[in-house]
Amino acid sequence: VLTGTVKSVSRGPPQEPGWAVVSVLSLYKSGGLGVPQPTKGATLRLQLPCRLCPALKKGSSYVLMGRLGGDGEALLPPDAFVVPYRPQQQQVLGNLSKRPCRGTP
Repeated sequence: VLTGTVKSVSRGPPQEPGWAVVSVLSLYKSGGLGVPQPTKGATLRLQLPCRLCPALKKGSSYVLMGRLGGDGEALLPPDAFVVPYRPQQQQVLGNLSKRPCRGTP
């Protein structure tokens, strides 16, 4: 889960995935992403397998929850959790990141 502002979106040709470059506001529960807690404003490149969704608008901030591709790339599939970010959500997300995972590995 991360919060960030979309800097650019590139959809690419129909046979290839697109990309979104996001300026990270905060990173929560980064899992296997292998990214240390970045400083505010660090950028992260997200692969977009679908040309039309999720609908991201340049300059807008979002709460994003995707997954990792087989090659370790951050992937934002069409069914990813994407909602507009509001600063009031920061406390809730901070509390979420402190909770241990209850799932089995």
